[in-house]
Amino acid sequence: MNRKERFLELTRPWRDRLYGMALRHARHRETAEDWVQETLLRAWRDFSNLSDAQAVYSWLLKILDHVMADDLRRTQRRQQLAPVVTTEDSRLLEHPSAAPGPFEELLRQQTGEQLEQAILALPENFSRVVMLRDLEGLSYAQIAQLLEIPQGTVMSRLSRGRRILASRLLQEARRETLFGENRHD
Repeated sequence: MNRKERFLELTRPWRDRLYGMALRHARHRETAEDWVQETLLRAWRDFSNLSDAQAVYSWLLKILDHVMADDLRRTQRRQQLAPVVTTEDSRLLEHPSAAPGPFEELLRQQTGEQLEQAILALPENFSRVVMLRDLEGLSYAQIAQLLEIPQGTVMSRLSRGRRILASRLLQEARRETLFGENRHD
C-alpha cells in the first residue's frame, strides 16, 4: 500500500467527526469545511511524523485545534488592525475622489501635539514606526536599521499603524460632530 492509500485509509473514517467538531466551533459551515480541509492538508504534510496508527483521531484533533486557533488569531488581528470605516460613512461621502481624503483632511486639522498624542497612543511597535516615518521623515531603510528589523516589517507596521491611527482619528471626528465638541477653540 502506498503512502496516499495509507493516509486515506487512516483518515477517511474520522472526517465526519472532525467536521462535527469544527462545526461546533465555527460560525459558518464554510469555515468548518475550510478548517477540516486545512487539517487534512497539514496531516498529509506531516503524515511521516505519525508514529501510532491507533492514535490517528487524537492526532487529527490536535491538528484541527491548531488550525482553529490559528484562524481565530488571524481573524482577531484583522479586526484589531482594520479601520472601522464603511462606504456609508458620512465623512467619506463629503469628498469627491480627486480631493484629499478625509484622513488627510483630519491630519491637517490636528495640531502637532494632538497628532503626536494620537500616534503615541498606538501600540508601541506601530507608534515608533509611524513617528519615525511620518513625523521625523526617515526612510524605510533608516527605520529598519535604527529599530534592527527587516525593511518589510517597517512597511507592514507603518501600514497597520496608519490604519489604526486613521480609524481613531475618524472616530474622534465623529464624536466631535455628534457632541458638538470643538478642539480648536
